[in-house]
Amino acid sequence: MFITSQNEIIHLMPTARWDRVDQLKSYLEEEERTALEPLLGEALYHHLCNEYVRLTQEYEDITAETVIPIHKAKEDASLPHADITARMDSIASGEFQSASFPLEPEYNREVPEKDMQTIMLIRYCQQIEFYRMLSHKAGLLTVSFNEGGGMNVVSADGYDGADEKAKDRVVKDAFMSAGRSTDSLLLFLEADAKHERYFTDLWQEADAFYLHKDLLFQTARILNEYLDIKGERAAYVSLVRDIRFCQNTYLKPRIGLKLLKAVVEYANLGLPCPPPNDEDSSDSGEEVLDSEVYDELVVLLRTALGFYVESRKMTIGPKEERMARRDSMTDAQQAMAAACEFVAEHLDALGEAVIDTPIYKEVRAREAKERWEREHREQAEERRHRKALHDGRKKLFTAFPATHRNPETK
Repeated sequence: MFITSQNEIIHLMPTARWDRVDQLKSYLEEEERTALEPLLGEALYHHLCNEYVRLTQEYEDITAETVIPIHKAKEDASLPHADITARMDSIASGEFQSASFPLEPEYNREVPEKDMQTIMLIRYCQQIEFYRMLSHKAGLLTVSFNEGGGMNVVSADGYDGADEKAKDRVVKDAFMSAGRSTDSLLLFLEADAKHERYFTDLWQEADAFYLHKDLLFQTARILNEYLDIKGERAAYVSLVRDIRFCQNTYLKPRIGLKLLKAVVEYANLGLPCPPPNDEDSSDSGEEVLDSEVYDELVVLLRTALGFYVESRKMTIGPKEERMARRDSMTDAQQAMAAACEFVAEHLDALGEAVIDTPIYKEVRAREAKERWEREHREQAEERRHRKALHDGRKKLFTAFPATHRNPETK
C-alpha cells in the first residue's frame, strides 16, 4: 500500500482530517488491485511496493516539497536555532559571515536520481489510488453502520454538513483528478522508457506499456488520429484489448497473418520493406515504390481498424448507440474492402509477405481461371475456324459436276 500516514493524505487533500489511515486500508488496497496493478504490471507494482517501504525508512517525508534523508533531518534538528532572529538581522544588515552561520544544506542534491524518480512515480500512484477511492467510496465514508441504530450520517464538530451538491462535486472532482493522475503516470513512464529506462524492463510486461509493437495502433497519439480519445493515455489503455480483438478478428482473416505481421512491423519501425526477390531488387526505385505502397496500406488498415474499434465502444443513448454501431461497422467494412482491393492491385509491390495470403490465393486463382477461360476460348475459336475452313473446302469441292469430279467416268 502506498498511503500509510496522515501526512500523505493531507498532501493529497489538504482539508482532510483522517487520523487513522489503517481504516482506509481495504479501500486503498482495492484501488491498487483494480487500477494500479493493471497499469504498472505485476512486476513493477511489487517493485514499487518494496521501494515504498525502503524509501519511507530512508527519507523523512517522501511527499514533502524537499525530500530530506532521515540522517540529515536528525543533524539539522540538533543544530541550535534560538538565534534565528539575530541571524536574519545580520543578513539584512550585511554583517552575515558564512563562517559563523553555515548555509542550509540542499538535501535534494544528496538524493540519488533513481530514488527521486521512484518517489515521483510513487506520488502518482498515491494520487491515483486516493482519488479513485474517494470517488468510489464517498458514500460509504459519510455513513456509519452500527448494530443498534442501523445507518447514521457521520458528522464532525466544528464543520458544517456538506449538502448533496457539494458531495457530488467532490466525487466528480476526485474522479477527474484520478484520470489526470493516470495520464501523468503513464506519460512519466513513457518518458522514462525513452530516456533513463529505470522502470522499462519491469513495466513492459504490463498491458499499459506505451508501445504495443504487436498492434497497428502502437501509441495513444497514433490512435487519436483515427479515433477521438482526446489524446488521453488512459483511454488508449482501456481500448488496447478491443484493438487487439478487432485486429485479430477482422483484419487477420482478410489479409492473412503473414502480411498483417509485415504491416505491423513496418508501422513500428518505419523502415522501407524489402522489395520482391528479383534479380533487379537492388534498384532504388523499387524500394521507394514498396515504401509508398506500405505507407498507403498502413493508413487503409488503420482506418478500418479504427471504425471496428469504434463500433465496439459507444457511450451514448440506447437507440443512438445502435445506429452509431451500425454506421461504424458499415464504414469499417467499406474501409476493409478498400484495403483488400488495394492489396490485390499491388501484390508484386508487397513482396514475399503477401504470398500464400487469402487475397494472394484468391487473385492467383482468379487469374488462373481467367487464363484457362481465355485459352479455352482461343482453342474453341481455333476449332471453329478450322471447321469453317474445312466446311468451306468441302462445299467448294462438291459444287463441281460429277463428270468433272471423276475424269475416268467421262
